[in-house]
Amino acid sequence: MTRRKWLDKFVKFSAGIVAAFLSIPSLVMLVVPAFRRERAPWIRVGHLSEFRPNEPKAVTLSYQRRDGWVVRTSRTTVYVVVLGEGKVKVLSNICTHANCAVRWEKGRQAFFCPCHNGYFAIDGSVKSGPPPRPLDEFPHKIEGGEIFVRLQV
Repeated sequence: MTRRKWLDKFVKFSAGIVAAFLSIPSLVMLVVPAFRRERAPWIRVGHLSEFRPNEPKAVTLSYQRRDGWVVRTSRTTVYVVVLGEGKVKVLSNICTHANCAVRWEKGRQAFFCPCHNGYFAIDGSVKSGPPPRPLDEFPHKIEGGEIFVRLQV
């Protein structure tokens, strides 16, 4: 191999190494967000005084959700139930049988799923119908009289 040919290959190899090294930060910035998982934030539902005991209230929550590089605004409806002794439950409005939206029927004192006539008690437990398990309950906390919920996003 001549000196000229060896120098040509050496320069090209060195330039390739430098280019690869300099491209690493760009690749990291491009690829890492796709694999980053954000922890679900605590979302304010309302003040405890806004909810009457033993009377479920539907609350529609709006929050930002990140999928890789895309940020979307999502909406979810939950039922806030204040039971006796000040115990609070935040229940999903989605039936556990067929993923239909449930609604509170005051006359029957139960959540009703119109898809297959499923009924849930005020605490989310199954009263009758085909639902295999109770309504999903979301983790929540009360700070300074405010109710916050963490949705599984």
